[in-house]
Amino acid sequence: MADVRIQDFNENLKPDTNNDFLMTFNDGSESKTRLRDAFYSLVPDGAPTHNNVFRGQNLGALNATHIASIQNGSFHDMFIGDYFSINGSNYVIAGINYKRHHGDNMDLGNHLVLMPQDWSKTPTQTLGPDGKTTHYMNDTDTTAGGFAGSKLYKTYLPQIQTKLESDFGAHLMTFRTVVSTHVDDSGAPDQGEWRDAKVSIPNEVMIYGTTLNGNNKNNSWYNIGDENSQLPLMRLNDAERNFNRIGAIWLRDIHSTSEFAFASDIGDACWSSASAPWTGVRAFFLIG
Repeated sequence: MADVRIQDFNENLKPDTNNDFLMTFNDGSESKTRLRDAFYSLVPDGAPTHNNVFRGQNLGALNATHIASIQNGSFHDMFIGDYFSINGSNYVIAGINYKRHHGDNMDLGNHLVLMPQDWSKTPTQTLGPDGKTTHYMNDTDTTAGGFAGSKLYKTYLPQIQTKLESDFGAHLMTFRTVVSTHVDDSGAPDQGEWRDAKVSIPNEVMIYGTTLNGNNKNNSWYNIGDENSQLPLMRLNDAERNFNRIGAIWLRDIHSTSEFAFASDIGDACWSSASAPWTGVRAFFLIG
């Protein structure tokens, strides 16, 4: 291919990341490298690099290749913002090995943190707010019993888990998380414990990277626990912090004796009465 000029190549009207090649020329010889392979030579496999790249690609249905790449820690061809399409739901990668080595009595292995692209679902309903009847956190304006005492924790998380077990089977992981169990007279949680979970909802730090409206007078441990850094999805794509304007979502941070924190769809961090019907549910979970 000597004496061939770049301008002599026609424009690629149908780019294909799997089959496009980068051509290199040196003293009359040439070689080619698949663009995809060239990319991976610059961004090697593993959680540290893939946690810092937002891509947003549809990965299709979860398959054995994906699972192998998660379990061996390479996370090959999986990046933040990529999503799996399973049983009518899209689940976006929010973090990679976010809870690795976390927990009071277990050591979590390699995993992805996933969240639905829109509202969480149970086997029978989508947990988006209608402004009238959707009292997801509590039926009345109380935070008594902490997050563990809420309707969302006791009623809706088990139903979300049932849907996720159907979608992910044995790949849905059990993890340990801190759950508040009591509040003092000011509404600040003052008791909590480690519990097993297969699904939970985010706290303020996971969304915003800091505590904001949670009442942490007695220690932020009760509201935040070990999920104490911002999810890469929220760090790399600011629109995710306000749920791409889809709607407000509940957070588990307790604000007062009657209010929980939430992440607003218009970008502000706020709080609302526990029975507020215009806030929905976007849970997180782990697969591996």
